Amino acid sequence: MREPVRDHERLEHIIEAIDRVLDYADGKTKEELETDKMRFYGIVKNIEIVGEAAYKLTKAFRKEHAETPWDDIVKMRHILIHDYFQIDEDAVVYVIEDNLRPLREQVSRYLAETNWEEWEKNEVVITESATHKALIQTAIRMKKRGYDIEEICKITGLNHDEIEWL
Repeated sequence: MREPVRDHERLEHIIEAIDRVLDYADGKTKEELETDKMRFYGIVKNIEIVGEAAYKLTKAFRKEHAETPWDDIVKMRHILIHDYFQIDEDAVVYVIEDNLRPLREQVSRYLAETNWEEWEKNEVVITESATHKALIQTAIRMKKRGYDIEEICKITGLNHDEIEWL
């Protein structure tokens, strides 16, 4: 569930998770990563964290920084969580080798360049957070009344993960 305007903290979570992945993968070959299941799934978990933190950024922030492929990052998280039984090791290694460093650079730049005091006062961001909170409250009431998750998704615009988490 999204919390009110915590974009700064979410970006810090992304940096921390990327740093852990890069540390776990440092100097390891693809074969070593695939063989060391604990290390591999530690990497997968941190890539999930990157996706979850990206998902919880406000839409306004993601729109403001559209050069980052936020939707792809979130999709990767969904695949790792929901299709856990068929994780493509090549795709994970590709993400480590080709995607995480550029993402880290972008996120670091956003952290440095954004005036966070002003951002958190941004009317669009505040409105988005308040609207989302109202939708969550509606979904909670609907869930208590026995509505089907698909029906709640259609009515509120929330996704399955948000509703199941309630």
